[in-house]
Amino acid sequence: MDYLSLLRRRRILVLWSAEAFSVFGDRLFTLALTWLAWQRSGAVAMGLVVVVESVPHIVLGSFGRKVIARCAVLRRLAVVEFVQIAVVASLPWLWDRLGLVGILAVIALLGTADAVTGPALGSLIPDLVEPGEVRAVTGLMQLTGRMAWILGPAGAAGLLLVMPVHALFWVDAATFAVSGAAFAYLDRGQPAPSASGTTVLDADREAPTARAVLGRRPVLGWVLGLETVGEACAVVASIGIPIWLTARLEAGPGAYGLVLSAMGVGSVVGNLMAGNAKSVGVFPGSYCAVWLARGALLGGYAFTSGLNSVIAVTALLGLLTPLGSVTLGSEIGRLPGPERLRLFTVELTALHVAGMGGMLVLPALVERAPRAAFGWAGAVTVLAAAVTWTASGSARGEDERAMSGAVAGGDVDAPLDDEAVTRE
Repeated sequence: MDYLSLLRRRRILVLWSAEAFSVFGDRLFTLALTWLAWQRSGAVAMGLVVVVESVPHIVLGSFGRKVIARCAVLRRLAVVEFVQIAVVASLPWLWDRLGLVGILAVIALLGTADAVTGPALGSLIPDLVEPGEVRAVTGLMQLTGRMAWILGPAGAAGLLLVMPVHALFWVDAATFAVSGAAFAYLDRGQPAPSASGTTVLDADREAPTARAVLGRRPVLGWVLGLETVGEACAVVASIGIPIWLTARLEAGPGAYGLVLSAMGVGSVVGNLMAGNAKSVGVFPGSYCAVWLARGALLGGYAFTSGLNSVIAVTALLGLLTPLGSVTLGSEIGRLPGPERLRLFTVELTALHVAGMGGMLVLPALVERAPRAAFGWAGAVTVLAAAVTWTASGSARGEDERAMSGAVAGGDVDAPLDDEAVTRE
């Protein structure tokens, strides 16, 4: 199954197109918000905006499982998208009226909406295809983010030739209208969800705790831990590459642009490889192998001596990243709906924790000793991958025994019908 075959199906084409517009709008929103924060309130505001936007993901991901489960219905996701249109479009005006504190509250509300729609939509996508096509549709949906790394800056540059920066918020608002309309269209014909008669047992079944899910699937617990550690260490590259290029290699902004382009091209190529392949090895070994290679390459930055070597390492890292993310996304996507939703939520929460933690802890180290920072980050990533690979071997036996018991009881791997997709 390849991407073009999937895109010939109307429902998938509608959702993929809406997601592509949405991700492109997110890139414009980030650029415009960063610029507006710098102009109106200075550098401190730029950091505060990033932190405040991430906090709802962590809070809701940790304590709001039932809220997210209730919103995991296309018609409700459409409402969430439509509500954000006016808020995003009016952000420049709101900044003048509310000031920094007020605008941070608005950003927190937008972050809350994103914390709901991200895992909810991710959990609904696999139900659009057959079980054997989950990997392909996972890669196809992730491709939108990879493309945005390349097209986002270029598109923003083109738009800024004909409109002011604050107008980018209006463009982003229009993308919310597109995605909201797509969700409403895809929801047509779905049974209306009902909360009547819902018991505590029903709620726990439809919104299981992370502990309960990972207790049944210990391999995924180890793998999610590896991803969290690896992504926290990967922050070293985001901070360290500009420092390495300017301080050690005496390169300029143009060189940094080439490195970012190499990352974008590599990630698109890697996504095409990962999504169109039937498999990339046996999970979780193949996933751990990707992180072993990423750790080695991250440490390899410390030994680069010129721009070409930095570009080569970055391109390889870009290629490996989707091989891991598509693999993990497809593994989670094959789970039953409630478990799938919970683990997508856990994953996104962990990624925000890793990003925030890395940005708070690592910049001082990288600025002081970039070579050592690359080396230590790479070593920690390799060690985490090796430990996970070893530990998941024994955990896999427990996971398979739990799955066998669940299948024998008729609880797992039964196809989800349309009513199950919309059930609260």
